[in-house]
Amino acid sequence: MLMEHHPNAETDAEETAIELPDNGHDTDHPSIWMPFSVFIDGRELEGIGVSLVAAYAGGWHGGDMSGDRVIARFSFQFEGYSVVLPIEVRAELESASGGVYKLVFLNPTGPHLPHLRYLMNAYLAGDLVQINELLRVPPEARQKSVAAPPPRKSFRERMRRMAGAGMVAALTLGLIALTLYTIHYHIFVHRVPGLATVTPAGLPLTAPEAGQIAYVDANAGEGDVVFSLQSARGGMLNFSNPCDCRIVLTENGAVGATVLPGTPIAYVRTDDAGPTIKVTMPDDLAKLLLFGAEAHASLPNGDDLPLTVKDVKAEDGASGTTAAVTFSAAPDALTAADIGKTVALTVTSKPYASFLERIKTRLSRFTATKEMSERAKAWPLIGNAQAATETGR
Repeated sequence: MLMEHHPNAETDAEETAIELPDNGHDTDHPSIWMPFSVFIDGRELEGIGVSLVAAYAGGWHGGDMSGDRVIARFSFQFEGYSVVLPIEVRAELESASGGVYKLVFLNPTGPHLPHLRYLMNAYLAGDLVQINELLRVPPEARQKSVAAPPPRKSFRERMRRMAGAGMVAALTLGLIALTLYTIHYHIFVHRVPGLATVTPAGLPLTAPEAGQIAYVDANAGEGDVVFSLQSARGGMLNFSNPCDCRIVLTENGAVGATVLPGTPIAYVRTDDAGPTIKVTMPDDLAKLLLFGAEAHASLPNGDDLPLTVKDVKAEDGASGTTAAVTFSAAPDALTAADIGKTVALTVTSKPYASFLERIKTRLSRFTATKEMSERAKAWPLIGNAQAATETGR
């Protein structure tokens, strides 16, 4: 039994005139009509009917090819492209007048079967129609094919997505922080390699030899004994104040302290300057200080102390790769208790230091405005004015 499928009413009359010959498989594989072409030896034949085991094509004007085994290329034309299925067939003459041949598939279950079956089923179901000798999706099918809404995600999937987004955000912030930290400490702020020492300003009184401190007097006047040293050789050495100057004792300036040669015991302050900070640093950092860079000291208690350059000298009095720099701090910023301690220094380039100073100034103005508004709430004059008003009544 042969079947015909005519999805377009305009061509029904023309197509019903074509009767497909019996393909020998009237029960299992009926032939259907659908637009296709067959190419054999470079010649095109017009398709008449096709099934899963054979096809019918007409328009052959060459020599008789009955019984020949050839490779036929079945072409299904779509809008903008075509599907070509090469199939090995055996040609059997059906009508000599119209050049109609039955093309029996030698391997019906070959690699062409899934594609041919899909095209035939789609055509039978109406998913494909013929429009101007081309296979197309019908317009009504395009309008109906609306994308289904995405399925609602479960709570677990949402939490997993939020956790992933949070992790990405955290890693991004960490990368930004690391970049800013690297730029801060490698381009604008430079750490001094060595540690600086807090030393008092003045003339040092040092122990000439090893021994033990036997006497100290921090209030010694001019010519009075500042400290006495019991030397290791058994002699007693006395050291006096050379001028009417203030005496600053170091941590070794205590009775019973054992000292070595060259150990500073006290300093004679010739002026009112406080302790200074001395350090040896590379020449490039010293040059930044000469051109206006700012220096800061990190004290052991965590405080940040601004410093002022007091003196810059090439180490050992010659031009080398390092320089000896002396800094001074604000009055009373360093005390006698800080003498002998070591601190870490940083050098900040001038433009960056100015930028940071502007930020601090704006923040201090904001803080001052907030504190002023809080103090205004408890301003005594407001209370006095209210009391005077009530008394007048």
